[in-house]
Amino acid sequence: MVLSSTEWRTMQHLLLLLICGTCVTYSDAVDLASPEVFDAQFYLNNYPNLHIHQTPEAAKAHWLSTGLAAGLQGCGSFHSKQYVHRYPDLTNAFHTDYTAVVSHYLTNGISEHRLGYIDGGYEGRWTISNGKDLFISASKRMGGAIDSLVWNNKQMINMYDHGRELQMACNSDTYIECYNPTEAGGRDDSRHATTHTQIQSVRADGTTLETEVHPAFWLRPGTHETGATASSNCHRGSPALTHQATYPYPFWKHVKIGVQGMSHAIEFMSNFTLAGDWPQDLRYIQMEAPTGYMPGEFTTGHRFNTKTLSLEDHGSNRDPPVLSTTDGQYAMGVYSPPGQDSDAFMYYGVNLRLGGSSFTGSTNKWNVVFRKSRFTSGVHHQVYKTYICVGTLNMVTSCLRTLVQNIPHV
Repeated sequence: MVLSSTEWRTMQHLLLLLICGTCVTYSDAVDLASPEVFDAQFYLNNYPNLHIHQTPEAAKAHWLSTGLAAGLQGCGSFHSKQYVHRYPDLTNAFHTDYTAVVSHYLTNGISEHRLGYIDGGYEGRWTISNGKDLFISASKRMGGAIDSLVWNNKQMINMYDHGRELQMACNSDTYIECYNPTEAGGRDDSRHATTHTQIQSVRADGTTLETEVHPAFWLRPGTHETGATASSNCHRGSPALTHQATYPYPFWKHVKIGVQGMSHAIEFMSNFTLAGDWPQDLRYIQMEAPTGYMPGEFTTGHRFNTKTLSLEDHGSNRDPPVLSTTDGQYAMGVYSPPGQDSDAFMYYGVNLRLGGSSFTGSTNKWNVVFRKSRFTSGVHHQVYKTYICVGTLNMVTSCLRTLVQNIPHV
């Protein structure tokens, strides 16, 4: 007897009931583009070949018509392929029926506290979480840089191209992008599916993510600066000062969710190896430890006053920055304790809009910057610790207050 597709699906679901007991099965009433499984900006930026669908509405239509059934990843916290492979009962019941897989997650998996990713990584994406509402992931495409941070079903990192993300980078005062190792990749990696950054190792385990990479130079050998930078030694038309596409020394990071009892706080430890053929006439090397590129809707900038422990609309570059949506329902703030090994330290980049007004490209960012004077020879390791708070604006303010009070220095 040959079964129709409808009859075959019905039989699958009956088998699922036998396997899972009270499992709820696929229903046309389920919103298969709900924020637990789909975020339009993540979807379009994760699959840049979908360039003709550059609006939220078009992205959603493509997801429902094509991406869902194909097993594409719709958001940073959940992937149907990883979900079905993680749980043997679902593998046996659904196989590659990813529409049914997503439906099961929405109707059963969330309430059963199942996770929508595979520990240790899967197909070039590594994810960690606090097990409930905060998910962080890095991808092979972006050289192990963090290209997704989701809190309460909200994507908080912009990964439009290889120069954004939540990532490490370093340059110098006089040569900026002309000699600029960048964790996620180089300028000409653009929106491509590959990067010139070379991943040495990645470990994702529970609440901890650790990577070591040889970062790409932002400008490849033989290329030239195209921006109108202020530096007289790296202006429009200046050549790259590198002799290879990849920096031959490692960047290492250790990221941990959960700080001072707060499940929405993140510790980000950076380790920069400074060595090799840096230009001889620079005054200092500047390390971004790290920089966070956020979606364009995070337009409201604040500073956290570490003396009054309160949020202010204005402040100095010594005050931790906070970016939020206009309604304060989503925010991210950063704090780096004093006492770390640098000759100069500052935050900058609050509410700096980049990428125009496009849905996928518009970006606001913050930076944590450490500067060290020119080294003379040998290999130097510069290690820095930064804390990131996410949540509502009130949650982030409270988180920063706790960090400043309990970690006043390193």
